[in-house]
Amino acid sequence: MKIKQCVLLVILMSVLCSIPTLSLASNSEVREKQLEEALLQQLHSNITGALKRIYKTEYVMVGCTEISNIHQLEVMRDQSEKRSINVDAMSGGKYFELTIRLCSVGPKEDNVELYFKNDTAGANYYLVDYKIIAAKSIGN
Repeated sequence: MKIKQCVLLVILMSVLCSIPTLSLASNSEVREKQLEEALLQQLHSNITGALKRIYKTEYVMVGCTEISNIHQLEVMRDQSEKRSINVDAMSGGKYFELTIRLCSVGPKEDNVELYFKNDTAGANYYLVDYKIIAAKSIGN
């Protein structure tokens, strides 16, 4: 009787130990999605401002928004003079380049990629470049 109880206890413990692992895996996906939504919410005024300038209109409509690429870069230093080269961020500091993909933008429902950087002293994101992909060219 004791052996059966020990085996049952071991099985029960292994099941209980595996449950947090499963929930952590699913929570990491949820957390990643929440972080993306939070960053997109912070960048909303940058995104709409960029689209207003690109389409030269006061109102913009967007079907979907996602961060398709994130590059984390480090400021280069000139080792002989101990100063940064070609960027405004602090020497040795990190900055990010984001690619934000938008779908169904404007009256022609184009897909747009916006490229942002935050290598300034205030670490504010600004539009570096953009690419408009006509909706008709996607199907071909």
